[in-house]
Amino acid sequence: MNSLLNLQLCMPSYYAILELEPTATSGEIKQAFRRLSKLYHPDMNQGNTTYQHKLFEVVKAYETLGNEVTRKAYDLTLFRTTAEPSRATNAGYASSTTSYANLYQPEIVEFSCNQTYCFVGDILEISWKCKNADIIRIYPLGYMDELKGKVVYRVREMRTKYLFFELTVTNNYSSIPVKKVIKLDNGTQLRFTEAHRDDFANYTAPYSWGWGFLAPVGRSSRKDYALRMALLGSLFVVVYLGQPFFEYEDTFSFLSTVLIYLAIICSARRLHDVSWHGIFALTLLIPFLNVPVLLVLFLLKGVELPNKYGRKPKF
Repeated sequence: MNSLLNLQLCMPSYYAILELEPTATSGEIKQAFRRLSKLYHPDMNQGNTTYQHKLFEVVKAYETLGNEVTRKAYDLTLFRTTAEPSRATNAGYASSTTSYANLYQPEIVEFSCNQTYCFVGDILEISWKCKNADIIRIYPLGYMDELKGKVVYRVREMRTKYLFFELTVTNNYSSIPVKKVIKLDNGTQLRFTEAHRDDFANYTAPYSWGWGFLAPVGRSSRKDYALRMALLGSLFVVVYLGQPFFEYEDTFSFLSTVLIYLAIICSARRLHDVSWHGIFALTLLIPFLNVPVLLVLFLLKGVELPNKYGRKPKF
């Protein structure tokens, strides 16, 4: 038998006592215990103290190996404390114990994302699958309760060139953690080609439709821009007609300034859709030039590919 029974260093291991291989299953351990406890029972050996001692060793071995948690702890201790035996006689033993000890090391089978790059507002799906792990942590998402799962994460800011997710798994009986990293490119710093035309990754606007009036982030299609400008135009008409009812004279000027600011923000997002910088939206402040600029913004067709401002809007 190629087992620890024939390769004892100082004292028999629990596997040797039960006459088992280190790779024995829990069922085999239980069967060996029943067989040996019956063999060494005092009733079967007329009270022979030698057999009583052997029965004690069998019971002690089973108490350790019969429990999965204590067995893992014992295995790690066993293989760590079996210092290098003589190479001439025990090279095969060292190799087999090392490979067996690796069975109890944490392992990352899968750690992936549904995208390779992202923008602010993207919804990412992070999937993982681990083995022999007691503690699972995904930075910056936190700790996970399952060995296998999927979590949804919305990108709320992108201040660096890459977005990192790091999976760290550890085992209570091993001090060496196992790590794996996902690196996503910042979409604002990529150059997109026709290969990205059919990129159907989940995309959500960085903010809700209402917040899109306040921040020049993302893209706005012609339809979306027309709706926004129609709403702002309607509000301006209401403010203009309501002047006689304002208590303060400067109320009309203040509200008009706010509406103009909102129009510039919306125009900047429309410019993003055609891969132009949003700063050109300030041309709306120039008299006589603002009218043709508005017409151009209503007519220009946005680019089909993603650009540094985001993916093509859904509507």
